[in-house]
Amino acid sequence: MESNLQRFLVQLKTWLLFISVPLLFACEASDIPINQSRHTAIATYDADIADAGNYALVASVNHGAGYWDLNNDVLVYSWSHGNQDGDEIIAVDIAASGNYAVTATATNISLWDTKTGKSLGFYKIPDSDLRDLKISNTGRYLVMGLGDGRVIHLNLKTGRRLEFLGHSEAINSIDISPNGRYVLSGGNDFKAIFWDSKTGQPIDEWLHNSRVILVSLSRDASYAFSSGNKADANIWNLIDGNKVASLDLQERQYVLSSARFSPDNQYLLTGAPSRQLALWQTQSGKLEQLIRVSTRVKNKPTGAIIYAVGFDSSGNLLSESSAGWGERWQKLPLSEQSGNN
Repeated sequence: MESNLQRFLVQLKTWLLFISVPLLFACEASDIPINQSRHTAIATYDADIADAGNYALVASVNHGAGYWDLNNDVLVYSWSHGNQDGDEIIAVDIAASGNYAVTATATNISLWDTKTGKSLGFYKIPDSDLRDLKISNTGRYLVMGLGDGRVIHLNLKTGRRLEFLGHSEAINSIDISPNGRYVLSGGNDFKAIFWDSKTGQPIDEWLHNSRVILVSLSRDASYAFSSGNKADANIWNLIDGNKVASLDLQERQYVLSSARFSPDNQYLLTGAPSRQLALWQTQSGKLEQLIRVSTRVKNKPTGAIIYAVGFDSSGNLLSESSAGWGERWQKLPLSEQSGNN
């Protein structure tokens, strides 16, 4: 029987594809990747890229999750929770350190050691739809965003469990600081909340004009990003809680599906259901570069949701999409781009 989580993900992905009606574009130089690798044979459920830009974790339809070495284009591990119906991996995350990863099915979560490929334990998902999950640097803290509005912060070593009840509606997106203490959560109540897992108290709260569907923290937890579904995407300074900038979104960029700050915090890289990979200036919110990732069928107006974005050690841009492609893109100065459509 199809689970509530599976139904939610199918509905969400269908909605994302629907709102991003594919358009035919002429191919530009910026739309040609440095390299491209097929990471799933059919389609991708979810993906994450390591902070260092050297590995990607990709969950595929009916084929578990693949942990890929992006520098050598090699599949390092294939992980699964079992072979029965309903055991498909549909959500993944890599810790900021790169040493741990988590995968989730509709019913349970597995913690993995990325150095050995071994599972370090299975954990049951609470009796509610899992909407998002993140793991801390050391693999000690796991945070889950749920469909009933709760965010659960779990210490996997001691079993300490904290339920954050600051949201009144379903959670759509969460992020965790590398040390596991601070959490950023966004939900259908139009709120993005930055809070302390030690006390369970909010530190900052920002109200949007629409449902908050994506949040992200910078690596040093000095900046936060939160985005609604009505051109309401903002960068926040976590030192004083003030807005730094709003992204200068165009109509077909309104909904975003992934985001990552650059290591130096100068840029924010976002992915969208409309194939658009966009690089923004953190301090101004201005568009620096726009790329359309590849689709499954060449030369046809098919869509691709960008599930994960990142930066490699050379500053190039990385993307993992629903089309199954892992791609690397050159960061180009505006003067070298042929247009930003």
